[in-house]
Amino acid sequence: MQQQIIKETFQLVSKRDDNVCNFLEGGRSKAPNTFCCSLIGGSDYKLIYRHYATLYFVFCVDSSESELGILDLIQVFVETLDKCFENVCELDLIFHVDKKTLTMALQPQEISSVT
Repeated sequence: MQQQIIKETFQLVSKRDDNVCNFLEGGRSKAPNTFCCSLIGGSDYKLIYRHYATLYFVFCVDSSESELGILDLIQVFVETLDKCFENVCELDLIFHVDKKTLTMALQPQEISSVT
């Protein structure tokens, strides 16, 4: 089931032009910005994605989430990966991700207070 969801999600987002929005609403219709959501739980869900070079970052969220907030989250995640791997690619994510690397990268930066 998981592989089927991944395959269908990739087929949906990889076929879209770069000049269209990065949101796909859940629904049963074949309208351009909808997808069939029977595999992920209903029409209340949407896919929000970004495509960077050879990588796709896709989030499936319910309708209460902010599209722009999720796009910002993806941007921060990609920037963090770039700090870890310098020009991150799919091979880095497959072969070189360990807990220690990500834990160090995700540590909150200390902010010195100005007095």
